[in-house]
Amino acid sequence: MLTCPFCEFENPDSQRSCEQCGQPLERWRVIDIPAPGAPALGLADLYDDKYLDSDRRYRLTNPSAALGAASSTPWVVIDCQPEADSPLQDLQAAWLENPTLDPTVHPLAVGVPPAAYPYLALQADYFPAIPELHHAWQTPERTLLLIEDRAIWLPFSTGWIAIDDPLQHLQWLFETTLLWQALAPWQGQATLLNPQRLTLNENSLICLTEIDAAESSSPLPLQALGRMWQTLLISGQTELPLQVQTLVDGLVEGTITDVEQMQATLAEAAQDYSMPGVEGGMPAWVDEYNDTDSTSDIGVDLLIKETDRAIAKEAAIDPFDLEVDAAFDTQELTDDDGNGPIEAPTMVLPMKLALLDDAGQSHVGQQRHHNEDWFFTQTQLHRVSGPQGTILRAKGLYILCDGMGGHASGEVASQLAVRTLREYLTQHWGGDRLPDHDTLTQAVVTANQAIFDINQSNATSGVGRMGTTLVMVLVHNLSVAVVHVGDSRLYGYSKRLGLRQLTLDHEVGQREINRGVEPALAYARPDAYQLTQALGPRGKEDLVPSIAYHEITEDTLLVLCSDGLSDNDLLERHTSSHLAGLLSAKANLSDGVAQLIDLANEKNGHDNITTILVRIKLQPDLSTITS
Repeated sequence: MLTCPFCEFENPDSQRSCEQCGQPLERWRVIDIPAPGAPALGLADLYDDKYLDSDRRYRLTNPSAALGAASSTPWVVIDCQPEADSPLQDLQAAWLENPTLDPTVHPLAVGVPPAAYPYLALQADYFPAIPELHHAWQTPERTLLLIEDRAIWLPFSTGWIAIDDPLQHLQWLFETTLLWQALAPWQGQATLLNPQRLTLNENSLICLTEIDAAESSSPLPLQALGRMWQTLLISGQTELPLQVQTLVDGLVEGTITDVEQMQATLAEAAQDYSMPGVEGGMPAWVDEYNDTDSTSDIGVDLLIKETDRAIAKEAAIDPFDLEVDAAFDTQELTDDDGNGPIEAPTMVLPMKLALLDDAGQSHVGQQRHHNEDWFFTQTQLHRVSGPQGTILRAKGLYILCDGMGGHASGEVASQLAVRTLREYLTQHWGGDRLPDHDTLTQAVVTANQAIFDINQSNATSGVGRMGTTLVMVLVHNLSVAVVHVGDSRLYGYSKRLGLRQLTLDHEVGQREINRGVEPALAYARPDAYQLTQALGPRGKEDLVPSIAYHEITEDTLLVLCSDGLSDNDLLERHTSSHLAGLLSAKANLSDGVAQLIDLANEKNGHDNITTILVRIKLQPDLSTITS
C-alpha cells in the first residue's frame, strides 16, 4: 500500500493520485551509491524516520518495512512538494539546448554527482528508454539519485519469451544496438548485459530501469553484446532469419566488430516480412482509434511521453524553403487587359500575393455512425491601391481536428479544441505579422488544457478519455505558420515540386524512424500507427506540438486533412486527377473538396473524412522593379 503524505490514506501501489484527497503521488526510486567503506542506506540515515532529505520533501513510502528485504526491495519515496519543479530542471534544459555541454565546468552542474550525468545527457534523445532523473545529490557517505520507478513494468526477458513475433524480436535487437552506442560515452554499456536492468513499456519498447556505471573507463567489446543476444536466442522459441543467427555467431566469435554492420543486417532481415500499412492497405486495427468499441487505452496505449528532439524540431524541415532562382516558373497570370492567362518567363522576379481563397468540408464516411471531425476556416482580404499598383493583404486561419475517445467524446474534444484556438488567437494574434512561437505554443496548451480539465473532472480513463488531433495553418500575406499534433496532415502542391507531405505524423512508427530505426523495422511494430501526441488525454508537460514557419514563393495549394482522406496514400495516388487542376484560379475549390470527399468514400470510407483546401496564388510585384 502507498501512504499519501498529505492525508495518510492508504492507496494501492499502482495509484497515481490519492483516492481520498486527490493529491498526486509522485514516486521516485532511490539509487544509493555508498562511498568506499560506507554502509548502505539505512533507517538511521532518514530524517524523522520518514524523510530522505533535510528539506522534508522526499518521504519514504513505508519506512517501517523498508529494511524487511533490504537486499532486494528498492526504496521508493513520494514527492511531498509535487507542485515544485525538479531541482535539476534548469540543468536539464541547458543540456537540451547544448547536447555537448560539459558538466564538469557548467555552473548549473555544481554539486550534481557524476552518476547523474548519463541520465541528463541521454534524456532528450532516448526517453523513454532512459528513465527520468528527478534529483541527485551527494553526501560524504553516499550519492543519491531519484529516478522514475519502473518496478511494475514487464521484464524484458519475460517479454522475449512471451511474445512470439520475429519482427518484434528484430526490433528489440536493433534497439539494443542504439542503446549500446548511446551508453558508450558514459561507460554504461554493461547495463544492457544485466537482465534486471531491461524492461518493456506499454508499447513494447526496450527501456532501462537504471544505468549501471562500469568499473572500467574502456568501452566494452561488441562480443559482450553478442553473448547476451545468444542467450536470448536460446531462451526464446521464435525462429529468426538465418542471417541473424550468423550475425550473433560472428559477434560471439569476435569477427564482427562494427555496430553499423549489425544494424544493416537486422534491417535486411526485417525486409523478409511484410510491412503493415504499406502494401495492401492499412490493417483493420489502425482504423479503430475513434471506434466506440475500441479497447485501446488512449491514456496509455496511444500516447507516449515524447521528448525526442528529432520530433520536437520538425520545424527545421522547411518544405517551402526554395532556391531563390527557382521562385518563379511558368505561373498562370492575368495580362494587363484581362484577356486571360499568360505564361510568365522563367526568371527571378519579386512576387506578391494575387489570390487567397479556401474551401472545406467534412463527411461521416461509410462505416462510422457519427462524425468526430471538426474544422474552421477564415480568410480576410484587404486590397490597397495606389499610383504604383494594387497590393493585396491577407490573413487566414484554418483549423482541422480529428476527435477520439468513443461515443460523443471525440466530437466534444474536436469542437472544443477549434473553439478554444479561435478564441485564443482572436485575442493574441494582432499586428502585421504571424504569432510568434511562444504564442502558438500557448494556444495549443490552452486548447489541450480545456479538454484535459473535462477529462479530469469526469474522472475518465481509457477510451472514455477524449482527445483530438490538430493541424492548423495561419497565413499572413506570403508567410505561413503550421501547427501540428497527431496524425492529421498538411500537404502542399505546386507545379514545380508536385505533392509533398509537410507534416510528420506523431505516431510510434515515425518516432522510431526519427530515433534512427530503419523504416522496415519501425513500421513492422504492432503499435506503429498508434499516436504519440494528441490534445486532451494528458497534461501540458507531455505535449510537444510541431510548429514551423515558411515563406510561400510559388503558387501553392495547401491541403489539410484527417486520416480518412490521407490513409492508404490516397492523395499521393490521385494527385494528377484530383489536386493538380485546383491550382488554377479558374477551378472551383468547393467542387474540388467535394470530389476529394467522394474519392475518400470510394477508396477508403472507413473513417470520418475532412479536408480544407487553401489556394495561394502569386504574381510579379512590378512596383518593386519599376520604382
